[in-house]
Amino acid sequence: MAKFNPNYIVTEMKKNIILAWGTPGEIRADYIPGKNRAMEHVIWLDGEVGPGNFYSESLWFFSPDKISPEEHERMAEMIKMIKPGTKIGPQPHIHPFDELFTFFGSNFDDPTDLGVEIEFWLEDQPMVFDKSCIVYIPAGMKHSPINMKQLDKPVFHFSMGYTPSYDYTIINESGKYAGEDMNTYFVFHDKASLKLPEYRNEIPKELTHRVAYLDSEVVPGANFYAETAWIWPEERSKLKQQDVTFTNPHTHSFPEVIGFFGTDYNDIHKLSGEVELWVDGQQFIIHKSFVAVIPEGVEHGPLTIRKVKKPIFHYTAGPGKMYQ
Repeated sequence: MAKFNPNYIVTEMKKNIILAWGTPGEIRADYIPGKNRAMEHVIWLDGEVGPGNFYSESLWFFSPDKISPEEHERMAEMIKMIKPGTKIGPQPHIHPFDELFTFFGSNFDDPTDLGVEIEFWLEDQPMVFDKSCIVYIPAGMKHSPINMKQLDKPVFHFSMGYTPSYDYTIINESGKYAGEDMNTYFVFHDKASLKLPEYRNEIPKELTHRVAYLDSEVVPGANFYAETAWIWPEERSKLKQQDVTFTNPHTHSFPEVIGFFGTDYNDIHKLSGEVELWVDGQQFIIHKSFVAVIPEGVEHGPLTIRKVKKPIFHYTAGPGKMYQ
């Protein structure tokens, strides 16, 4: 059984990432608080960040009011070079691994509202949506490009694959899922029939808003579980802030990623809350946006959150067909 390494709790952005879809060899610029750009990563995971990690990236797409004048100017120059009708974003490609691809709006009065219309191409079909969602992309499914209209509010995105590195193959021909109904791979809602295991505590609905839930019952054949929710501060929940324990000690038969992300857009690494997480008998107190990678069979919990000052986005996910 794998042992837990404290380095599996990741709060810092990986340095010197070569962008897969940028200019060949282009290295991602460092984040500067208060100088947010159109797309800014919070966390990047892969096998280099820690042995046993798998690929995952978490980032924000920012609305115009959050983008610096310098970035506006850079984007305007890029747009001038794009011919009418050109599809923007990554070239169509496939992966040798299953991938989660997600989008979550920050309209806190209606978290289902994405705040932007997205055109996401799957198997040469333009899928258009404007609701927060999880997209399950099986290995070998052709996907991209992605086109966005102007955002009304920031959008949170994470993607994930059970692989130590982000590998892809650009293709022009159809993928292995051509002709299927791509709508079946989109999840826009929480699971209606969900029953929590005994080690999970019921959380007041005033404190959290569950968004979308994925497992092999929701998307038949899916090899990933994923659960997403917003956690509200006292100002919104109207509940007196106190320790709220989400889970008690437990283990899984698959590795799990647990993420918490703050919404201070002047500093996306600030959690604006406190998470107490116990893993393998070790206590961790965390005040920054983070992901924790829990190896298969390693006991984790309790997980407690407190002192929430701004909304926090929370997800858990792992390469398991069902959460158990």
